[in-house]
Amino acid sequence: MIDRSYVEKAAESGVRKFSLLQHDPGRYLTRSILAGMYLSIVLFTYWSLIQNLHDVSFGKVIASAFFGVGLTIIVFTNAELFTSNNMYLAVSSAEGQTSWGQSAVLWIACYLGNFIGALIVAGLLYGAGTLGSLPADHALYEGAMHKAHQAASVIFFKGILANWVVCLAVRLALRCKDDIAKIMVLILVVFIFLYLGFEHSIANMGTFSMSLLGNGQLALNDALYNLVFSTLGNIVGGVVFVGLPFAYINPVEDGSQL
Repeated sequence: MIDRSYVEKAAESGVRKFSLLQHDPGRYLTRSILAGMYLSIVLFTYWSLIQNLHDVSFGKVIASAFFGVGLTIIVFTNAELFTSNNMYLAVSSAEGQTSWGQSAVLWIACYLGNFIGALIVAGLLYGAGTLGSLPADHALYEGAMHKAHQAASVIFFKGILANWVVCLAVRLALRCKDDIAKIMVLILVVFIFLYLGFEHSIANMGTFSMSLLGNGQLALNDALYNLVFSTLGNIVGGVVFVGLPFAYINPVEDGSQL
């Protein structure tokens, strides 16, 4: 199979995404909100597993492996995730099928939708009394504080690493024809960034929203500080480390086999 076809597939996806935003923004926003919701509820499960399995030798392994379920749900339901769209729109723009300005517009719209989704899930958990029942030293709250109190450069580079891995997972999934294979690729590759503690801006939205509504000690300005630098890092990771190289190493005239 010529890998060039997968570049074209990714570029076509970028075009379809922008076309949906342009012609049916309500539907696009809904897809973005749903992605933020899916990722946030899986994220809450991740922090709960970290808390409950902290004395188990492979507790972090189990929790990190579970997180890939979030990206799997997003991919299989056609929801819209900001971080993977960094790759898709970079490919379509590199191929000349969308402009970089259009890419930026879509990223902003998707980011806002993801944020709304994270807030909805945090609000539901708050309303259910779940966040209020967590102790102040819960892994969720301590994790939020740790993420927010790192140097800007550290957050930025961890953001690059996080979306490099996430977009690699999505890029590899493009080659999978079997759903089971796609699920395994998504879960196993996403495991890398969770286990190593990298910074994913959309996941952090969920963590920070839950902490702010619950018993965490996180301040809003500290949460925004993290999101600024993790978001910038995510863009670089998805665009520079996956999207552009993906298109560049598979030019139109390249008929080589992988």
